[in-house]
Amino acid sequence: MTDSTRSGQENGRPRRPFRDGLTIEQAAAIESPREFRVSPDGRRVAYTAEGAGARQIYLMSIRGGYPEQLTATEKPASDPQWSPDGRRIAFVREDSIWMIDVEGSHQALVTQHPSGNRSPRWCADGHQIAFISRRRGWDQVWLIDAPVPRRGRPATKPRSAEPTALTAPGVDVDEFAWSPNGQSIAVTSQRLPDLLTSQIHIVDAASGKERLVAGAAAWETAPRWLPDGSGLLMVSDQSGWFQVVRVSADGSERTVLTSGQHEHGEPGGGWGYAPIPSPDGCRFVHVEVREGLVDLLVGELPDRSAGTTPSRRSRRSSAGAGIAAPRIASAVAVADPAVADPMADAMTDAYAEATPVVGVRSAVINPFEGVWMAAGWLPDSSGVVAIGRNGRMPEDLWLLPVPEEAAAGVRPRQLTNSLPMVVDTGHFASGRRIAFDARDGLRIEGTLYLPTGGNVEEAARVPCVVHSHGGPTSQALHDWLPFRQLVAELGIAFLSVDFRGSTGYGRDFRWANRGEWGHADAFDVIDAAHWAAAQPWCDGRLAHYGGSYGGYMTLCVLTEEPSLWRAGIDLYGDSEIAESYRHGDRLGRIDLERMMGRPDDPDAAEAYRRGSPLYRAERIEAPLLLLHGRKDKRVVPLMTEKIVEALEIEGKHYQVHWFDEEAHGWQKRENRRDAWKRCLDFLKRHLLDQVDED
Repeated sequence: MTDSTRSGQENGRPRRPFRDGLTIEQAAAIESPREFRVSPDGRRVAYTAEGAGARQIYLMSIRGGYPEQLTATEKPASDPQWSPDGRRIAFVREDSIWMIDVEGSHQALVTQHPSGNRSPRWCADGHQIAFISRRRGWDQVWLIDAPVPRRGRPATKPRSAEPTALTAPGVDVDEFAWSPNGQSIAVTSQRLPDLLTSQIHIVDAASGKERLVAGAAAWETAPRWLPDGSGLLMVSDQSGWFQVVRVSADGSERTVLTSGQHEHGEPGGGWGYAPIPSPDGCRFVHVEVREGLVDLLVGELPDRSAGTTPSRRSRRSSAGAGIAAPRIASAVAVADPAVADPMADAMTDAYAEATPVVGVRSAVINPFEGVWMAAGWLPDSSGVVAIGRNGRMPEDLWLLPVPEEAAAGVRPRQLTNSLPMVVDTGHFASGRRIAFDARDGLRIEGTLYLPTGGNVEEAARVPCVVHSHGGPTSQALHDWLPFRQLVAELGIAFLSVDFRGSTGYGRDFRWANRGEWGHADAFDVIDAAHWAAAQPWCDGRLAHYGGSYGGYMTLCVLTEEPSLWRAGIDLYGDSEIAESYRHGDRLGRIDLERMMGRPDDPDAAEAYRRGSPLYRAERIEAPLLLLHGRKDKRVVPLMTEKIVEALEIEGKHYQVHWFDEEAHGWQKRENRRDAWKRCLDFLKRHLLDQVDED
């Protein structure tokens, strides 16, 4: 079901006739539950949602019903993780990891450290918990004995067990996953100096010895163990596009399970985008990114020995109510990597001999178009618990049946509903894909949202906000973004641009802004603005809006072609990227080095200077709004302070506002509301030429 067919129902329920448009108050009040985790028996789901001013952990039956609040804390609780027996949940609260029984009793501190702890994960026997901590200055995996619930009177001063480091210092671990037998852990990290590859190692949980199984010559991430422990599923960009690959536990055998010029994962390998094998080992669920959408597909896992799909498994026909016909994964050529590193040489044969699978079927299981992520399988492999959202529906939990495994007549079922009845999304602006050729011939895509009632042929001429996403290694998806609709309510078009460097278009496109930050990618955005201005629906008035890298793009495009813009909005963006390298946090610095090199390298100095709009502030013509959090460590407040100083020196018109308790983005509802209002008021004044009512 696409957006254009959803006039009678929204979010699974009938809508009343058209009401007033979306308000800032309504938009800020919509708060979806997050971090869904399915219990081992498949009967309940744990998740986090806002309660009493902080995020709490809730439990809900997968059959439906009113959820139960498990925690009651002043500080936010996050990342709930079920114990293997389903009786306890480990979670993160500030710099600590805690554990609590699902009945609410025996809450116990697992470990605490001022450097922080994250990602608690249970061993298969429930006796140990692994987690990531920087207590020794690196993101290392640590192991600790899980607290044993004790009956009777609690100790006056209970003492937690002492954790031990599993991985060595000097390497930052991105993520990890326990093996089914609890003897090994798959660890993702970057070990090679080029920063363009990501490695997966198998670490022995007893000795700490490790072996490389993936990532010698490609970006390989998101490891998930097969149920029998014989190997892993992961995503790899070896072919130029992220494909799902099965790799044996020793790294000697590789089988490519997906194909085509679509991404089946993303560089971060994040939760929800990783391929997950079914509990029976017969299937796997994975994502496919296309045209700003993310589909969920279920494919068949072939026999390891034959490399083909077993005949005993049923084939799904093309028919199916509300589910697209299956896509067939064809052969994928895997190149022989030319890598001189000794660690990489050991895996060359595995890359060269990777087996592509012919005839593996992958069928779309999501009931409507949007952005979908997999939360987990039901224990009997009959269904996938998933999260879905799109431009008219906020994030919610769904139970999606798997064809030929679920009982006859079972249909997708929505488990949570985050959209208030008062909000009428039936009139929301619907997105349509656009594409144009940049000045150097590179094909650039994006999504256009016209104000309600308009279309390309008949719409009244309106102004346009050009939007650049953050990252830059990210993408503007057809996602739930209330601010976009608030802009459309003003009668302004909204154009999101996937400039070069965006994900979703293959490795070559993702790398196309290496050495070109603030230059070639900024020209893509400027070319998008020219494309918009030439359309029959546009009156030529243009503004640019973006956060993080998108805020940096605001400064870049306003300095590169000043006369094109009526206004610019910069949310916590860089202004001088060499200084950002020196002052920003480690993750941001590594990302900048990956794309631009080191600023103290003479060969990179010119590109760093060219990519810093601070030095061209004199060229800015359009009024500028700048919003930033004082606690931001990714893009430090110095970046906004420097551009404000330059604007002041040059006598430019600007407004700046600081959020004292925010970091990189707005977490507090009142601050989101305030930021949206400031942005909308700024657009009214400088794009719509409306005089301030005050």
